[in-house]
Amino acid sequence: MYEKARGWVEVLSSNDAYTLWGKLFKLISKHSAIRNLFESRTASQDSLKDFYTDITQDLYLRLYEKDRWHYYLDAGYTDADIEHELYHIEAPNFVSLLLRERHPEAYRIARRISQLIQTRPEFQYYTRATDAEHKGKLVLQVYGLQGWSQDKPMKSYQELHELAKDVPCRGRDRRRAGRGNSPHIIISSSDLTDLIAEIFAAIDSPADVRIMRSIVLSKLPVEDSRFISIDAALTSERTNDPTPLKVDFADQRPTPEEILLEHEIAYQVDSLAETVLEKLREVVRYKSKRYNRLTRVAWHCYFDQSSPSQSKIARMIGISNSLVSHYRKLFDTILQEVELDADQCLPFLNAFSVKLETVIIGMARAHNQQQREPDAYRSVPASVEFTVAARSMAAVAATYR
Repeated sequence: MYEKARGWVEVLSSNDAYTLWGKLFKLISKHSAIRNLFESRTASQDSLKDFYTDITQDLYLRLYEKDRWHYYLDAGYTDADIEHELYHIEAPNFVSLLLRERHPEAYRIARRISQLIQTRPEFQYYTRATDAEHKGKLVLQVYGLQGWSQDKPMKSYQELHELAKDVPCRGRDRRRAGRGNSPHIIISSSDLTDLIAEIFAAIDSPADVRIMRSIVLSKLPVEDSRFISIDAALTSERTNDPTPLKVDFADQRPTPEEILLEHEIAYQVDSLAETVLEKLREVVRYKSKRYNRLTRVAWHCYFDQSSPSQSKIARMIGISNSLVSHYRKLFDTILQEVELDADQCLPFLNAFSVKLETVIIGMARAHNQQQREPDAYRSVPASVEFTVAARSMAAVAATYR
């Protein structure tokens, strides 16, 4: 009772921020524009209270940043003047700002609809007995087609959407216009005027601006998407469920089990690569010169990026073409004995190529220490990048079972 007895001027003069916030909250909670911004009929009381609290806090800070509270005192505003400005100017402007941020395309189209209904000669304003009560409220002004009589009866607004259901929806005009040439036109003014006239003809009744906005927007492809945080809880303004929807997106990172299996596969293919190299030594009876040729033939045939021909390989190593074929057959025979799963094939080839190149470079260095002429070893690859030639890889893949 004490807060109700105190006026705006008294509260501002005493610098009572708590009472001032409470009075603004009461004004916001009964404002028609705020109630239309939120679907209050289907929302719970707790949701409504939270919504009104957020709006009140935002508007309070907005007025504080603009220094309007001090201006009301300095300009000699009365309680009625402050109440009128807050209710008829500040609150509607703040609602317009919220609508522009949340639904930019729908807000822009709604303003265009109102302007066209007011200014185009195809439509006329209808005077009603209730106009004095809603004076100044554009959304409650009644319009109809030009040529209709002023005493044409208005149909119930519940019937209008059903009557307009046969009006076809319009396609989206994706041409860009406006500041920065970024927003879509959506629909031209002439097409929008024709759509409004078609809806009036379908419902065959005068209607207020608010109803016409709703019907026209239902016929247009308006897109008001906005970015939110992935971790944000999703709440609907049209539900009375107080529990927000929490979307738990799948974690794309590997699980500890997958990491363990990957390490296990790496260990297995590394051991398998060592086993294959040991079999290569065994097949040439541990003779270093033959082992050197065998490893180099295997490298150039299957792992060399340039994918040289067999004749070129023979020239690089200094052996005959038939000997290249012989060493290649030995390598294929050993490789056919390797049993690999589908997920082990590429890791094995990668590990084996690295080890094979290390062996070739090591033997080349040992040979250079003994002989000062390293011409036959200049073609040894220097990088460890793994690339399999398509021609050679097809031959290797055919050996896996």
